[in-house]
Amino acid sequence: MTETAPHYGTLMLLLGVLTVFSVPIRVVLRRYAIPASVAFIGLGILLSATDQSMDLLTPRLSDEIEVFAQIGIVALLFRVGMESDLDALVGQLRRAVMIWVPDIMIAAALVFVLIWFWPGLGLVPAIISAVAASATSIGVSVSVWEEAGKIDTPQGALLLDVAELDDLSAVLLLGMAFVVIPQLQNGFDATDRSAIAVAGALQLLKILIFCAVCYAFSRFLEQRLSEVFARLDKSLGPFLFAAGTVFLIAALADAFGFSMAIGALFAGLAFSRDPQERRIDQAFGYILAIFGPFFFMSIGLSVTTSGLGVALPLAFALLAALIAGKLLGAGFSAALLSGRQAGVLLGASMIPRAEIYLIVMLGGLALGDWAMPQILYNAAVLASIGTCLVGPILVSKLLSANQTKEQRT
Repeated sequence: MTETAPHYGTLMLLLGVLTVFSVPIRVVLRRYAIPASVAFIGLGILLSATDQSMDLLTPRLSDEIEVFAQIGIVALLFRVGMESDLDALVGQLRRAVMIWVPDIMIAAALVFVLIWFWPGLGLVPAIISAVAASATSIGVSVSVWEEAGKIDTPQGALLLDVAELDDLSAVLLLGMAFVVIPQLQNGFDATDRSAIAVAGALQLLKILIFCAVCYAFSRFLEQRLSEVFARLDKSLGPFLFAAGTVFLIAALADAFGFSMAIGALFAGLAFSRDPQERRIDQAFGYILAIFGPFFFMSIGLSVTTSGLGVALPLAFALLAALIAGKLLGAGFSAALLSGRQAGVLLGASMIPRAEIYLIVMLGGLALGDWAMPQILYNAAVLASIGTCLVGPILVSKLLSANQTKEQRT
């Protein structure tokens, strides 16, 4: 009986269309160094506009799309963790930290000041926006570096290390922020400070315990259990063990009061040293290819198209702050270490904001208009698209100029 329910047919139609058309979309956009996420966000905005006039999306269908989107988020953050090379990061930690600290501080500070002083917004939206702005979306720029054959250079390795630190800190700040922020709903005065301090300290303790549990699992259990599952089923065992574990850890993070994104990221880190890492990562790439578009589409669906025009001035101001934050934060500090040319290139490579940036902003929207006004969310989505277009263009031109200079010398 349930198989003939009308909403399932619509959901399967949407799943089929997105899956099939994602291939030509990715191929076409890759030629112009544009991430496919831009197209899926645009599709969500288009569906949102159509729904507002034709009422196409039922509440139940919207909930089911959200479930697919959450699977996409978990797969996305798991792969971010899997692709992090902690051993290489430790080797360049000193240099990476010297860039990472000013990078996140300046990027967050510029956006915080902009949003705090923008009429009608205020402190809480500024905090959420600042946390989001500290992250980067390195996958957008890495494709350009790979095409230029520069990702395996010392500069490419440093770029990846700083981006890993960016993402780790942004996800951890996300876990802290969404416990402290509800304490600020009714304003902030001296009587709230103790409650905020207690909530923050408690959340920090939970995060440390969670990190310790994940580390112990990674250090003492993960590889042994993965080998057991490989003996039981050589082809599917390691992948199914990883898939089940990542969802269990994401659920554990949710039970601890974190975002599931935190659990997925730490699950990826736990599996990043597994000898089967390449096969597991490849298998999760298939899950991400199917469910990832639903996350980006859900971002677009959350946009109110009637308010896009009003959000444009804020979107342009936010885009300028997002670009300047990375050029000044990462670019200037990298220039001091490696020279002006390398600094500008690294700063430009850090400009794109997509996955984690949007996860944080979407989390703010879920808290309510007091935490993330719709106009700010609309502006943030537009600014995110802008960074994903501007960043690769700048990086491509800078890499091309560097290559031309190297050929002349």
